Amino acid sequence: MVAPPATRHVIFTGANERAVLAICRSFARRAVPCSLVARPGADPLRRTAYRRWIGATRRVDTLDLEDMLECVRQLAARHAGDVLTFVPTAESINRLILRHRTAFEQAGLTVALVSEAMYTAVSDKASLLDHAARFGLQLPPALDAPLPASLPLVAKPRCEFAADGRKLYPELIHDVAALDRFLAQAHTADYFFQRYLDGASYYYLAHFSRDGVATFAYQRNLLQQANGKSIIAAELCACPDVRTREQLTALFLSLGFHGYAMIETMALDGVHHLIEVNPRFWGPWSLADRAGFLPEAFAGMRHPPLRDPSCGRYAWLGGWLADHACGRRPRVYPAARQMPVRERMGLLARDVYLRRDSLLLFLGEIFNALTSRRMRSRGCAPTRQRVPPCPIS
Repeated sequence: MVAPPATRHVIFTGANERAVLAICRSFARRAVPCSLVARPGADPLRRTAYRRWIGATRRVDTLDLEDMLECVRQLAARHAGDVLTFVPTAESINRLILRHRTAFEQAGLTVALVSEAMYTAVSDKASLLDHAARFGLQLPPALDAPLPASLPLVAKPRCEFAADGRKLYPELIHDVAALDRFLAQAHTADYFFQRYLDGASYYYLAHFSRDGVATFAYQRNLLQQANGKSIIAAELCACPDVRTREQLTALFLSLGFHGYAMIETMALDGVHHLIEVNPRFWGPWSLADRAGFLPEAFAGMRHPPLRDPSCGRYAWLGGWLADHACGRRPRVYPAARQMPVRERMGLLARDVYLRRDSLLLFLGEIFNALTSRRMRSRGCAPTRQRVPPCPIS
């Protein structure tokens, strides 16, 4: 009897490195075959033990279609007996591959994702939130226009990319000066606006199977980079709100979506508001790994039961130091302010990079952040924001 071909997972690196590293750890622990397509030059994964998994390297540091297809062809030739399966770690890469799905599959890459139209409907913030409201999910109050009287507010992109191809990001606008900068630089038609909420932040770590089974773990956020960027510290927790979970399940099943999604909510005065959805792996994936999620389940298989998710913490010291180096102040959530000092300091031992397989990457991030801070203090005016003296204060 001929053995079935092995599945080899393919990850394009260069974005969402903390999730990629956690996925590699999961695959290594279970001997799941994986190949990395690296960025040219200083790809962070080259400073980890998984550099030996790099099977191809892109020629240019942009998402060039022919360049990426050639990398797939190289892997297909090297692993002729394997089924190469794309792992969706970054939305910009996911969208490009879905847009050119046929070309990638002809090159030898299996793309086990939803259709491009469905992925876009979930990924684009405005369309997804409009659909969510029809299922009773509470949204932050909408604003007709970004006016000083409405500060603080959040500007959210309607789509991931502007008409000229620029990637758009949410902007947290706290004061008139920041609003003036935003209005001078942004095309407001690319955004919609909501009131800024200051409550407890949660991630619903969700998996939806092709046959309609939803599996959840839950993450309470402790510390986040300025302007709503990456999570710096978080912990696993119990379900923040059962009704919200049921509404989210109904929403995603109505769409026919399958795979992983990170769903952010914020609880304020007993009301749980839906903030955004990212249909991909998320930065603190190591917490999902702790709960028992399997990365390869992104293809829509029914997920095995999760482990007890009652414990587990995550930290990324490099993210805090990067804010510190630029004079930005990370956002501290209520759960962090309530933690005893000993537990706050203990988070440092949970750093995603402070492991044997990524120690060089950890040291490099710390060195770069400290060097940037020193150069800034010598050459630039000091910031008016006071940066906290430790990762959580």
